[in-house]
Amino acid sequence: MADTPETKKIHYELRYRVYCEEVGLEDKRRFPDQQEKDEWDNCAVHFLVRHRYTRQWLGGIRMVMHKGQVFPFQESGVAFERLSRDRYKNSVEISRLCIIKEARRFALRNTSVDVTEESRKISFLHDCGNMNRNIMWGLYRAAAIYSARNGIKHWYTLYNPALASLVKKQGFDVQQVGNASPRQSSREPYYLSVKKILENPLWLEDYRNDFRMYSDIDKEAGRRQVKQIGVVSYVARA
Repeated sequence: MADTPETKKIHYELRYRVYCEEVGLEDKRRFPDQQEKDEWDNCAVHFLVRHRYTRQWLGGIRMVMHKGQVFPFQESGVAFERLSRDRYKNSVEISRLCIIKEARRFALRNTSVDVTEESRKISFLHDCGNMNRNIMWGLYRAAAIYSARNGIKHWYTLYNPALASLVKKQGFDVQQVGNASPRQSSREPYYLSVKKILENPLWLEDYRNDFRMYSDIDKEAGRRQVKQIGVVSYVARA
């Protein structure tokens, strides 16, 4: 969980890289500091994924709380019925899911080198898809655990048909609750129940962990560094 200004900045930079440079969904000229962010980030919870060994940041997602009983996607013009006041209290919007292309290189490193070039290409494409999905489901898991711990029961999000199909195939109960707007192209609003997300058998196979606060990890790293310095100093005196 990105609970420091530094780690939130990392999410904004990842979003710029994916949405502005890799995909082109956003105009990079709007973000001269190379951070894709908006006014909703101040009322959002951010999650990041980092490679365990290289420490490279691979992806992120955010959960947005409503402002004045409005979510960001409602401002985009999608056809969506306004929620009750009580419903807004227990709901969030899931958005800004991003996974950098660099994640594919980690999949490539895991393929066997003793194969034909054609087999290598097939394996690479398969591993790339698995890597991206693994990161996505890990982010979903973290956000769902956070939601359950904080009384959040309902998720709303925008999916294009391909992404909606992928989420459904993984066993998530996804319900379309509106229609796309001309500004959102084919992206339509969907609803997911947090309770049902956490009942998905996917979590029995893997993703046993949920998330950690970055500030806690940072503190642990600092304590380890201090301990190592102390050991070195002791040896030097001896």
